[in-house]
Amino acid sequence: MASATNLLVFRDTAEQLCGRSLLLRLLQKLREVDPSRPASVLSPLILAGQLECTLADSDSPSTGTAAAISDALAAAFLGTASVGLGALGSQLSSIEGSLPGLARVSYPEGFAYYALHPVDFAEAAAQCVHAPSVGLIGIRSIGTTLSAVAAARLIGKGVFASRITVRPAGHPYDRKTEFTNSQTSWLEQLKRKDSVFLIVDEGPGLSGSSFLSVAEALERHGVSPSRITLVGTRDTDPAQLCTRDAVRRWGRYKRQKAVSTIARGHLGDIHLSGGEWRNVCLQPGVEWPACWPEMEALKFLYPDRQYLFKFQGFGEHGERAFNRAQALFEAGWTPRPIPTSEGMGCYPFVSGSPLSSSDLSAELLDRIAEYCAFRASSFPARIQDDQLMEMVRFNLLQELKLEVDLPAGCFDSPTPIIADCRMAPHEWIRSKDGRIIKLDAACDGEGHFLPGPTDILWDMAGAIIEWKMDAEAEAYLVRQSGKRGMAVFEPKLASFLLAYSVFRLSYCKMALSSTQKLSERARLQSAVSYYECVVKTALHRLPFSQRPLTT
Repeated sequence: MASATNLLVFRDTAEQLCGRSLLLRLLQKLREVDPSRPASVLSPLILAGQLECTLADSDSPSTGTAAAISDALAAAFLGTASVGLGALGSQLSSIEGSLPGLARVSYPEGFAYYALHPVDFAEAAAQCVHAPSVGLIGIRSIGTTLSAVAAARLIGKGVFASRITVRPAGHPYDRKTEFTNSQTSWLEQLKRKDSVFLIVDEGPGLSGSSFLSVAEALERHGVSPSRITLVGTRDTDPAQLCTRDAVRRWGRYKRQKAVSTIARGHLGDIHLSGGEWRNVCLQPGVEWPACWPEMEALKFLYPDRQYLFKFQGFGEHGERAFNRAQALFEAGWTPRPIPTSEGMGCYPFVSGSPLSSSDLSAELLDRIAEYCAFRASSFPARIQDDQLMEMVRFNLLQELKLEVDLPAGCFDSPTPIIADCRMAPHEWIRSKDGRIIKLDAACDGEGHFLPGPTDILWDMAGAIIEWKMDAEAEAYLVRQSGKRGMAVFEPKLASFLLAYSVFRLSYCKMALSSTQKLSERARLQSAVSYYECVVKTALHRLPFSQRPLTT
């Protein structure tokens, strides 16, 4: 088993939703479908997958009806069948009474953050199946939609394809899967057809144990490993997986990588992902900021350097990002977003000089204060994530063996917002006409990493730490923020300075332990050293106590 740094940096993006509200959102998206445009089916397809997942997780008798809705939308999305809006509406009405009052609903991470297009899995399934009968097992949550699209593509090729979904349980590095009685019956029927089996999910992640748990459950039911294929989004070195006996177990099964449809569409463009943007956007000789290459959003630049593309998400997630980008442009902060399909944000490429901490001045501090005031008033969040407290306590305990008495409510906000989360100097540029432009400001506050919806003090703390402000500059920023309607209280700012610095230290530690890009490790180690110092400084500012963990 490969060792892994165990720190909290990813946030739980699930929402507590009324089951009926999820159904109503799906009905609204169905009304917006243009039958002549299969791509317009994508948003309702994603919502249908969420609905199916919600019902399956609650063991609802209506799960089969929800799965049939996902299947119909998947076929319409691929253009292999027309979308019957009336029939879908009737099916949805039939399951309204079985919806849970409250449900924990996760937006599929791959569709929101990692440029996973459902077509990727349709093509992967078509490439690896050479049998007349296939059983597909989607790993929930995203596996609902992925299995539906893969099955629809195979059926369109004349293959008999049937699917179920499962939710592996247990420790993240040692998942277990058990089939229900009805799933066991499904499996026995497919075995009699001499079927092959595809297990579909985004990933594998750090451990690969979800994939392995499903494959091994199939083996326990008499399926030969030679008839099992793991279909995921990443090439995997089994020696790096954080689960027991990973090399032997992973090697028992066939594997198929789902190739990015979006990346194929940008083959002629300049690749900016994985930290490559630094080679294009920063001046020669400038010290590169560290990054986590594998976790960066997909980004491209037109060869003529006129337009930049960044993945911002499919469905409702992408729509919200575009709306924020439009508001930022209208207020004069960012380039104008250009509507696109395929989940990509498109922006005119701004020529100019990215800033550095040495550029800090009263003018820039005024601009940062003005920007924070704009975000605080323009991007309110419905609810506030409550995960910062746990992150700070757990990660400090892991990294510094330190317990901190954080007062209840120290990260609460009366007005939570979607923060920028990218306040470092290189995220600002002085354009050729002298304007100070904010870059990359639409997505990350709703990204996969902490903090999620939070107080504007997260961005203020980020600016203070990333610009390496001294006490005088920080005091000036606080005063200018107050003049713009943001009263900043020292104890609360101190709490957010600690939270931000602990998060950044943890993020860089996680990146350092997992990146396969050797050239990045020295920069990440340097960043770790910097944030360790910042965390210790932030601890000294706390108005409450800390104590070393006693053993």
